[in-house]
This record gives sequence, structure tokens and C-alpha cells, in this order.
Amino acid sequence: MNKFFIYQVLLLLLLLNIKYNNITIVGVWKSIDNENEYYYIFNKDKTCSYKMPVARLNCTYEDDGEKLTITFKGKETPITYSYQIDKGVLIIKDISGIENKFVKTHLD
Repeated sequence: MNKFFIYQVLLLLLLLNIKYNNITIVGVWKSIDNENEYYYIFNKDKTCSYKMPVARLNCTYEDDGEKLTITFKGKETPITYSYQIDKGVLIIKDISGIENKFVKTHLD
């Protein structure tokens, strides 16, 4: 195998890693673990909503790259989750330790 080919493969792997690591939480995220459609919608202005089949809850959020703090409208106490974005999948660990997975999408 020649060195040029090895360098091309390494560069491709680096670019793919950069692509996935630069995904931000801003956008529409659809649950991939549930039969029903659940969405988190995170806006640039730190407003958000959680859309379920029967309701939509408005909220605000803060994130530091590891912790996601959401305050739902009408609630005084925020909820803090740990989260990560791994290979394009948003993984939010709820307060009971269950991982909820979402992929970026758009609303129909």
C-alpha cells in the first residue's frame, strides 16, 4: 500500500470526525426509540419545545456541551440532563438514567 493512499484515508477519517463533532444542538430532533413521534426543537435564541403526538411543551434551554438544562413554560424548576451528540445522534440521558436518542430532521 502506498503512503499517498494511507494519507488520503487518514484525511477522510479526520474530515468525517470533524463533520460529526461540529453538529450543534440547534435544530429539530426526532426520537428514534419510540413508535410515536417525539421531537425536541432547539432554536438559536435558546427557546425550545418538546412536541409529542398529543401536545407541545414550550421551553427555554442552556447547554454547555455536556449538560442540557431545560425549563418548561409554567415550571419554575429547570431539569438538567446529560447529553452528547455521537455520529449525528443526540443522546439525552433522562433523570432515571435512560438514554433517549434523536436524529436531526425537519417537521412535516
